[in-house]
Amino acid sequence: MDHITAFEHYLKLEEGRSPATIRNYSGDVRQLRAFLDSDAYSFPQRGRDWAQVSAADLRLFLATLNPRPHRYHRLLASWRKFWAFLRDVQQLPLVGDPAAEIKRPKLPQRLPKYLESPDIAKLLQAAHDNPRPSVGLRNWAFLAFLYGTGARLSEVLGLTFNRITYSDTLPTAVTVIGKGDKERFVPLSPTAQRALMQWLQVRRVEGHPTSPYVWSYLSGGNRGEPFGARNMQKMMDAAARKAGLDPAKVSPHKLRHSYATALVEHGRSLHEIGTILGHENPATTAIYGRVKAQQLAQAAASLPDVF
Repeated sequence: MDHITAFEHYLKLEEGRSPATIRNYSGDVRQLRAFLDSDAYSFPQRGRDWAQVSAADLRLFLATLNPRPHRYHRLLASWRKFWAFLRDVQQLPLVGDPAAEIKRPKLPQRLPKYLESPDIAKLLQAAHDNPRPSVGLRNWAFLAFLYGTGARLSEVLGLTFNRITYSDTLPTAVTVIGKGDKERFVPLSPTAQRALMQWLQVRRVEGHPTSPYVWSYLSGGNRGEPFGARNMQKMMDAAARKAGLDPAKVSPHKLRHSYATALVEHGRSLHEIGTILGHENPATTAIYGRVKAQQLAQAAASLPDVF
């Protein structure tokens, strides 16, 4: 087994990383390996072992690729993870970590893109308006639940019945499996609660009787299987166009940003929001504080000029 394949197995079996994370990490390493082995690269005649790759080699690859700052950061993160694996798990005789010698460029501060409440309402209404009432209900309930929990798409698709918390027969919270296979308790907003209750009325009657998945197909060859991520994105794109919104600006992650921004606007603390969203790094949640600062600046600018 080559080192990159072993790296993929390690990330999956020992670190419990998601398929997307494994694909990103290993893809970045494979891209580097392909460059080092290509005819376009004049690799010094000292073998092609990972232990002999230097920071200069990585800089040459980065100069050739010329990635944007965010991509630059991820490449370095992937390579650092890989070199740590080579050193600590594969026990290769490494002199150092070439990726650690490269400075990361400063990332531009970007405010999260989100939908205002009126646009959320338009999107949900468009999703609900469907010639087939059951499909319309499914589409509406799924998007309303995504928005009403602030959960990631993968977390919602993986939700099972045993992870719903009830109080007097009403669903009040769910436990989702987030990044790194970590569990997170998510209280249901009124929007999410209403969406889940209406979906469960249909799911329990028409859905697969033994499937553990809440958001699963009701019929067809995939009956009982969780909704496909691509199918849900296509549904969302169609609803966005129907609502007069730009599909490029509407996605499950935009709903997550919209949820967090709405909480900030209603005075909830960044610590509370970060806990609900499952952010390990407070800096990740801090971007929503900048949204509020922008709104405060706009409010101050609206003061009538008395001069």
